[in-house]
Amino acid sequence: MRAVPVLSVVVATASGAVLKTRTGWPSDLAGLVVDRSDPTFSTLSARWSSYDAPTFSQVFAPANEDELAAGLNYMTCNGLPFLAKSGGHGYSVDLQVVQNGVLISMENFNYTVVNSDLTATVGAGATFNDVVQVVGAAKREMTVGSCPCVGATGAYLGGGVGRLQGMHGLASDGVRKIRMALWNGTIIETSDSVNSDLFWGMRGAGQNFGFVIETTFETYPQTNDGNNYESQLVFNISQLGTVVDTVNSLLPLDPKLALVTIVGADSTTLETLLLLNLVYAGPENEGREYSKLFSNYSLSNTETILTYAELPTKSAGGFNNVKCIKGHRQDQYGISMKTIDKGAFMQMANEYTELIQANPLLNASAFLVETFGVQAIDALGDEYSAFPHRGRINNFLEINVSFDDDSVAAAGDAWGKKWRDNFATPEISGYDSMVVYQNYGHGDEALSALYGADDWRHERLTALKQSYDPRGVFSAYHAVPQSLEDWS
Repeated sequence: MRAVPVLSVVVATASGAVLKTRTGWPSDLAGLVVDRSDPTFSTLSARWSSYDAPTFSQVFAPANEDELAAGLNYMTCNGLPFLAKSGGHGYSVDLQVVQNGVLISMENFNYTVVNSDLTATVGAGATFNDVVQVVGAAKREMTVGSCPCVGATGAYLGGGVGRLQGMHGLASDGVRKIRMALWNGTIIETSDSVNSDLFWGMRGAGQNFGFVIETTFETYPQTNDGNNYESQLVFNISQLGTVVDTVNSLLPLDPKLALVTIVGADSTTLETLLLLNLVYAGPENEGREYSKLFSNYSLSNTETILTYAELPTKSAGGFNNVKCIKGHRQDQYGISMKTIDKGAFMQMANEYTELIQANPLLNASAFLVETFGVQAIDALGDEYSAFPHRGRINNFLEINVSFDDDSVAAAGDAWGKKWRDNFATPEISGYDSMVVYQNYGHGDEALSALYGADDWRHERLTALKQSYDPRGVFSAYHAVPQSLEDWS
């Protein structure tokens, strides 16, 4: 990590030297910066996960792109490490490389506009929930993630998976234009026709090359007038094998169908719970046919109709709102699987039960599998964008070790890592190499697991890094190497 220099007061002179404040920032930017002594600092700098997390000594909140550009230039020239925050949901342990850095708050860039051509321009401060309220009101839709509090920009930089990906592709597949700032504050645009090399890299590896200001997405007419059938099913854990068999029998998933299989614990009794959230972007009668495959052996089945704009906050009984609470330790691992290996999944559940019983302070921990359609993703060629996993993301296993008391950290982490590694083996994952959607990465994976193993990908990404981030200032999150020899 770059050292943070001690900056002294510089007095303006007739020659035009820039006046700096006691914090070291130029006077025209100093009013946009708060430090730990400010009562708003804790709220502004709060992140979803406090596990192996970055720390900050200042928060910089630009109000427009000129202030952002000037701030980037100042921080880079003075060796100040920084991170941007929209949703603040990133949890990779790579982020802890930033200590006592500057958090760039994008709260003033929280906007979503549906344009006359029915594209949507989204500011870097908008969350998924912000986006769907505006896009949904215009009777349009686009792929967004399931969690409402995740930053929409940060998510697509790694690809952008979501329930509608079977119909519309990844969130990044719908990107049509990006306005962004480079390391020195230079503002540029990227698209298929302008800076197209960078445009390729921004969609799947975009955290590495610059700072996004706003993004323009294609949107689509709402499916079924924006109405989604939801079935929230609860099972006895003894039915886990049957649930897995049923999910596997539906692969490849109907592009309108989305399944999330969740294993968690009752916080009071510590009993292991099994839930399945089923969402169908189509008529209720069609969705119910899928639900019937599970409901005849479930303990309960709660059916609702939710609009596109309601899904992020109301699906799964509002479960995602609880998971948006900031400040807890969130130690996460992820892996992609061709099918769900029933034997391994059941053994994982057994060991989860043992883990929680032995460590009750881990009772908020859970693991889940997202199973979404892949048709629109796989219809695009491997070279379409920097996203490397087309044809290899049938199921995402996400392991969430959640706690507040560090006395259980080692036990929880050991369990999470063990099962990520188990499911990464070709015999269990169904893929010949480790496949990790980088937004679900822990930070200890080989870079080839995140960005693909093809030499041409490494060469293209490293060339972009050398061209657009020659000083390596955008290297706190799954950093693309400056040298080909450093790929793993």
